[in-house]
Amino acid sequence: MSVQTSDRGDRNLAVAVGVGLFVLASTLALLRLATFDLTAFDAGIFDNVLWRLAHGYDDVTAITGAHHFSDHMSLLILFFVPIYALTPQLGLPALMVAQAASVSLVPFAAWLLAQHLGLDRRTRLSILLVTAAGAGTWNAALIDVHEVGLAVGPLAMTGVMAIREDPLRRYWIWPALAASSRLDIAVSVVLIGLLLRRERPQHARIALILGGVMATLMSAWLLLNPWEGTSFGFHFAHLGIDTATDLPGALLTSPSAAIEPLFDLTMLGTLAIWLIGFTVAAPLAGWRWILPALPTLAIPVLGSWPQADEPHLHYWHVLLPMLAIAMVTGLARKPNLGKYFFYSAVAGVAVTWVFMGVFKPSFNNDTADERAVVSFLEARPSESVASIGYLVPHVSQREVVMQLPTPFACPMPPVAHFTGPPSPPDLVALRTVDLESPANPATAQVSRTLRDHYRLLETIGDYQVWRSLGTIPVDGYDIVCGPESAENSS
Repeated sequence: MSVQTSDRGDRNLAVAVGVGLFVLASTLALLRLATFDLTAFDAGIFDNVLWRLAHGYDDVTAITGAHHFSDHMSLLILFFVPIYALTPQLGLPALMVAQAASVSLVPFAAWLLAQHLGLDRRTRLSILLVTAAGAGTWNAALIDVHEVGLAVGPLAMTGVMAIREDPLRRYWIWPALAASSRLDIAVSVVLIGLLLRRERPQHARIALILGGVMATLMSAWLLLNPWEGTSFGFHFAHLGIDTATDLPGALLTSPSAAIEPLFDLTMLGTLAIWLIGFTVAAPLAGWRWILPALPTLAIPVLGSWPQADEPHLHYWHVLLPMLAIAMVTGLARKPNLGKYFFYSAVAGVAVTWVFMGVFKPSFNNDTADERAVVSFLEARPSESVASIGYLVPHVSQREVVMQLPTPFACPMPPVAHFTGPPSPPDLVALRTVDLESPANPATAQVSRTLRDHYRLLETIGDYQVWRSLGTIPVDGYDIVCGPESAENSS
């Protein structure tokens, strides 16, 4: 068999792996949606925000009580607004399929780079194994929806196609897509341009221009609209900031507080798991390609929210394309690493599945009650709704939707930085067991509020839907929580 024939066969295999990953990930993602396995964070948020934008409202979602773009500014997701305007029922599925397509690009991009750099066939196939079979890849494809997931594929192609010196007319779309996804990814594109400025000056210029323009546009929007956000206030509470534009100043004025999270053992363990998944030595040999991941990694690495340190969360998914490029370039730089690379690849993939795992879809076949509740609420699209998390993505295409215990928790959960007093919802949907046997104080408060200020409208299987009696004013804390809680929550 000739080398050319072998390369063609390997390319077909790489394409097949990418397509197979896309088809399987899309199918599993849509099954998660169909079986009520998604949550208000983040599927419900994106669905509600994009529906609101498509129907003439602003970007405030009652799920968080804040302007979504205050710390999740993204130009890329605006491309989905026409879908929400024309066929809103296809909006969330389109987001999930687009994310699967983005993630599926990473193994193919890594293989293209390995072929370009002349790595041997065994090593190229091992690279496919690492990038397609690792738990990090499947987490990026299946965990709800997020701008980072939409960006990983274009980010990988931005680096790979520049190194390969692909024609500029086919190159610019990738840095444009990546940089438009969110501000920190736009900075990543700028960093890629800086890495390439000597070796690939023309491609570097395009990455620098597109990344710089997108970063400038999004930064200008944030500066002109300095609303309090949810993520930055949540992640960087130890620095006392609320917006992305506050972060540089806080890092300068409180350097000791800023670096304290760097020594968090859970965060360091997560970083180790991701490095092991890409065989450690190879990406470290190509370490400079890890640098573009730093703007997004700053959120869990410098932040104080413990959950952000979990390896399956989207903050870490930016490592998927950058570690892939670092791994391939590291193998090309130090060929001796390829001797045992296959065994390292198998071990690394196994470690990710053992210590990281993947978000396991429930694929609950018994969803008749949930579907009935959703149909009942969908028949009342003009009314505001508060519901349990996994129902929210199915009823979020309305002006106001909330995730319980919002707005009845006393005090409000810290993630809910409401721009004004949260209005009591017209309808509340929850499980009967949560009403009769509350599992925690917040659920107990919801139960008391419903019994005092709502009436039972409908019992649907294991669920109940309650309607407001109109006895709670807009700022309902005085009645629901008492004056002291009202003062603490304001």
